Amino acid sequence: MIIFLYGPDDYRRAQKRKELTAEFLKKRSLQGTGVFDLADGDAFDNLEEFLANQQLFESAKFAVLENAFEAGPARLAKTIQPFADSKTTTVLLSEREKPIKALAFLLKKPVLFQEFKNLTGEFFERFAALEAKKNDIAFDPAALRYLAAVFAGDSWGLATEIQKLAGLGSEITKHDLDKFDFEIAPAYWPLVMGVRSSDMRSRFSSLETLFAQGDPPPKIFNILASQWRDKTRELAEYDFAIKSGKLEYDDALLALIL
Repeated sequence: MIIFLYGPDDYRRAQKRKELTAEFLKKRSLQGTGVFDLADGDAFDNLEEFLANQQLFESAKFAVLENAFEAGPARLAKTIQPFADSKTTTVLLSEREKPIKALAFLLKKPVLFQEFKNLTGEFFERFAALEAKKNDIAFDPAALRYLAAVFAGDSWGLATEIQKLAGLGSEITKHDLDKFDFEIAPAYWPLVMGVRSSDMRSRFSSLETLFAQGDPPPKIFNILASQWRDKTRELAEYDFAIKSGKLEYDDALLALIL
């Protein structure tokens, strides 16, 4: 079979890849597993050899492809597509972007595909709660909302911070978080205030700075959604348009400040 994981949420994609690999290794051996970085010139030859040859002591194979879209699409399709219906060989790809037309089969059955978008709003808060539970801690509602606002759209950053906070105890309040200077929060609040400015030049300048810092637009959008009460209705309408596929986050942010 072929499993294709894609989307900008690197952390959740990586966790899913780890989960699938662990599931294979519960029943099989390392001998049947291979990781191939196709950005490496020799990796494709090694992949083809791995898929073509029968393992001496293992009938099932699990191939994990990294940077798969760095390879020639025609060669990649020719190499892996025959295994889409395989019962003994699994090919796993994990990429940020959707495939180009030559690899469109990755988004069609029998390929098992799953998209990992950046989580927003209550979905991101639920993710934060689940990550906290994995680390044997719990946040009070105010603390949870605060962390979700600070790290909105950045699941990797949030998960890393929760791991650090685990040492504080099993229950963490907003008061506990106030004792820390988060690296992200101090830089954001003045810029967020600038986006909300009555002066259009300030709004554009602040938004341009936020974009230039490289932070994902979903993160900026959700911080604004948690702070800009005067625009709650507009933000909700934009959020609905985004989730229904009619609008992108960066377009919504530009429309918001016009």
